[in-house]
Amino acid sequence: MSDTSKQDTYTPETYQLIALAKRSVLKYKHAYITPEHMLLAILELNTQAVQKVLTASKATPDQIRQLLKAHLRDGETVQEESQVKFSERAKRVIEAGKQEAQKARSTQVAPEHLLVGLTQVTNTVCGAVLRAININEQSVRKALE
Repeated sequence: MSDTSKQDTYTPETYQLIALAKRSVLKYKHAYITPEHMLLAILELNTQAVQKVLTASKATPDQIRQLLKAHLRDGETVQEESQVKFSERAKRVIEAGKQEAQKARSTQVAPEHLLVGLTQVTNTVCGAVLRAININEQSVRKALE
């Protein structure tokens, strides 16, 4: 597989999301990108699709950020951005996002596909936060119709 086809797996917004998640990891001095970092990045990116989901849930990005930040503690890991890798749970989110993109017959994984993935990997702080504000797999799909 060529580098070009590999790059085409994700939308430009998804690459931005990954870069934002990496910055969040560095900010909190964590070792890996977790689903929580991904959700913070999704909120910061704030695409139209994400806005639709949040409007349907009646939760604001600030409310969600506050819920997440209440659980994110500063770590002690100091590393370069290029060293930041995905946790196993974040990898599951990405795989679920890829499957969601295929179901939607999309040629690329977009942030909204990863948001669906975040709802499917439930044994995380991120999953608990999403459930607390009534965002689940079905509500995301419905908002995106």
